[in-house]
Amino acid sequence: MEINPVETTTANGTVRVESSIVSGAGSRTLWFDLDTVHERYIVTDRLDAFLVGSMLLAMQEGEDLVVKGAVSEKLLYNLRNYYVPMLVLQIPALKPIRIFADAAPPALIARGVATGFSAGVDSFCALYDHFFADVPSSFKLTHLVFNNVGSHGYKEHGRARRLFRARYALVRGYAGEIGLDLIGIDSNVSELLMMNFQQTHVPRNVAPALLLQRLLGKYYYASGYRYQDAFIGATHDLAYSDAASVHLLSTETLDCISSGSQYSRVEKTARVAAIPGAERWLNVCVRSDGDGTNCSTCWKCCRTLFTLEVLGELARFAQAFDLESWARVRSGYIRSTILGDVGDPFVREIREHCDKVGYRFPRRDILAAKVLRLRRMLPRS
Repeated sequence: MEINPVETTTANGTVRVESSIVSGAGSRTLWFDLDTVHERYIVTDRLDAFLVGSMLLAMQEGEDLVVKGAVSEKLLYNLRNYYVPMLVLQIPALKPIRIFADAAPPALIARGVATGFSAGVDSFCALYDHFFADVPSSFKLTHLVFNNVGSHGYKEHGRARRLFRARYALVRGYAGEIGLDLIGIDSNVSELLMMNFQQTHVPRNVAPALLLQRLLGKYYYASGYRYQDAFIGATHDLAYSDAASVHLLSTETLDCISSGSQYSRVEKTARVAAIPGAERWLNVCVRSDGDGTNCSTCWKCCRTLFTLEVLGELARFAQAFDLESWARVRSGYIRSTILGDVGDPFVREIREHCDKVGYRFPRRDILAAKVLRLRRMLPRS
């Protein structure tokens, strides 16, 4: 598989950066779209973003990668020796590949600091630690990044792009409120990969940051799991290895940093509740058929709402969630998930916190959960 030099075009206030990807399956184009105000920060003399963005495709198709241009030497070394072997362990369907490219000399040092920001619990926690908390100036956030690389849906691309735009408009409101520049980046990486997003999200999300190495010197990747739940092996979610893998996508000038694994999800939620404005802007919903706001009934909304309830913060978040809708599904969620799915690390964390603070579940919910577990154990006819 060949990655060809990039081309840029500008139209209607948007700059597109694209590369032709040629393989045994034919010629395809990988592109990223940004607002022209950020055009001066785009790196075109090295193909780091396109290497990381197409690497999964090459591994899926079992073809070595030949980069027709330069790549940051540190990134190239880490991908060849560490990251590709790690991906094969985590996603057994992928094949090991070789990467051929010229090593680029280090670029000018950029001083911008960014994190991907969706207004979810993980990204809000990264914002707390690196913007609202006392942090050295060189580590303090200067920018937020919002990508369309699969989190808004990775199968129905038209719907995903519409949802990306709706969510971007929401997130932009909060970024303006706290005075941080928000960089929205659209891409067709999902159309090319056609792979499960949760299983491949790290390189998808880091690739756009690598495009902005004239601006960014540090990029925080908000990690999902705490250190004690981390592992490297076959998994449905790359986040399990963030603490060990994210830094391998760094270059000489862009330091990729895994952030948040020192906390449980409950601890993160408590930190989010302490952020000014989070009670109006927190957005965790996973529904792909909505308007971008919280549905208050999907599994992720429910998990967040119950956590806020246990923390005594639920009423404060009435603007971000529909508490009446939550009330209708609350008992069912507690019985089927909180008291039932003890294999989920996040559920275990919630249960641990409930035990710690003496939260008592109603007897009827405990009994109903036992009945549900028994039903699940019975063979289906």
